[in-house]
Amino acid sequence: MSDVAFHVRLGWHTVIRKLRTALQGPPAHPDFIRAAHYFSDGWALNMWQVVNPASILAELGTIKDDGFNTVILVFPWRGFQTDQLCPAYDPFYERQLHRVLTAADRLNMSVIVRVAYTYQLAVSNNLSGITQAQRLLTDDETQLAWLDYLGRLYRICHSHRCFRQGFISWEEFWHAFGSWQLRNIRPRRELAVTTGYLDYLSRQGIEGVEEIPQPGDPGHASFHAFTNHRIRELYEMALQVFPGLSMEFRVDKERLETDDGVQWVSNDDYADHRKLRYTYWAPFMGAENKGETLGAGAAADLLSHMLDEVSYQGSQPGHVVDQFNFVDEAPKFKGIHAKIKEDEIPDFLQLAVPLLREMSRGYGVWAYRDYRQNILFNARFLMGMRGWQVIQGKARPRRRGGIRIARGGVLRQFLPPTVSGLQRGVGFESLTLAVDGKVIESRLQARINAGPWVAPSAGAGAREWVCEIPVDFGAVMADGLLLELRNSGGRLDIDALSLHHWVFRGGIRDEEGQESTYYAALVAFNQSLNEYHVGA
Repeated sequence: MSDVAFHVRLGWHTVIRKLRTALQGPPAHPDFIRAAHYFSDGWALNMWQVVNPASILAELGTIKDDGFNTVILVFPWRGFQTDQLCPAYDPFYERQLHRVLTAADRLNMSVIVRVAYTYQLAVSNNLSGITQAQRLLTDDETQLAWLDYLGRLYRICHSHRCFRQGFISWEEFWHAFGSWQLRNIRPRRELAVTTGYLDYLSRQGIEGVEEIPQPGDPGHASFHAFTNHRIRELYEMALQVFPGLSMEFRVDKERLETDDGVQWVSNDDYADHRKLRYTYWAPFMGAENKGETLGAGAAADLLSHMLDEVSYQGSQPGHVVDQFNFVDEAPKFKGIHAKIKEDEIPDFLQLAVPLLREMSRGYGVWAYRDYRQNILFNARFLMGMRGWQVIQGKARPRRRGGIRIARGGVLRQFLPPTVSGLQRGVGFESLTLAVDGKVIESRLQARINAGPWVAPSAGAGAREWVCEIPVDFGAVMADGLLLELRNSGGRLDIDALSLHHWVFRGGIRDEEGQESTYYAALVAFNQSLNEYHVGA
């Protein structure tokens, strides 16, 4: 978007915010935050690409009706900013953000924005999230572009009354440092200079080091300290362009091998920050993690231990557990991480009420709505034909999303392995294609990487069609993924597509937004949090 168009849109929303403030007074954000991450019917890597403008107000209204007073938005760096040499921005993402903030304004809900999220589904000619984070840590031009992104995002958010605060997460950077440690000796020596690691050691009076250590090496403790130091430096710079910005710091500790045995080392907790800080919790934290299940009391004890540490025994409760993952469905750790017994989750939530109220200023759920980890870019065609090619015949996007494919039309999308959202640690033999649209019968076929054509059959929903497409996992991770869709019959109207191998289930609302296993317990939890009186 041109600077002129950006400032016109920004000015309009700023005027509206000032008028509402004059009529209603300054916004009153809740003392205790009950938040849900808002992904609509997408997930963190594609939400802004698929959220339907016509559904935003109703979806946020449902979140409010379920007892939440705040939504947390995960807003990407990659995708919104399209160029890091001469900073440029995607107007589509900007419009989507304004739409969600405007809906929250109307509902008098508060909004917290997780900024600089490095992961976002993309097509060719994009760096991976880790690579972009590494460039941020070593390249001055990328750093300036990142600060420009943060400043622009702040001006958008600040033009709406609902906006409360932004925060950066440690996760955006930690994996970048970790991947450097796994490289061969020569690049680790070069990186020791370009990252500033050797300069940092010199200031600490440590000499004789030539390379970044690998995990388990004697120098790992110093590199761990450097990682915290470097993230703090970036945060302090970001704070200059994004007033009030906070940090989600790393709560779980780093395991270090020493001559005296294993030590668990804490991280910078930003306790000197005067605004709200951000933390997270899941049942694995402090557990044995041998696939065990925990009773409500044992899980509450683990939560109490974490809250006690980060709040300094309750003396500094000014933090929000923005990911309160009482259900932890991460596929990479399935069968390893401890989990709470399903029938004891309602009891656990009630035990958590006094702990959170006494030692925090709020909580957030990550998976308010179950989601498919859809790896397709522009899966609802709200961005027109971006990311898609018409190889044969005719196809055109519809005005309000979706696509119309004529007889004989063939669509194609290619996703490089570095930007598709797939994880090497989570294999699969097939991917599920879900098609939302009018009756398709056997006219639509799909294939991946020139494999066999497969036709979808009726799914669970009235307008959903589903098929399993065979996939060579190794080939996809090495070469990428090429999806082709072929219409062999009459005209087809498709509203949305999903290509996934995993459904993350939080148990509150299902993929269709319907009440699920823990819905009643979660609503009761919100009510108990609202009624609890601190110090009573």
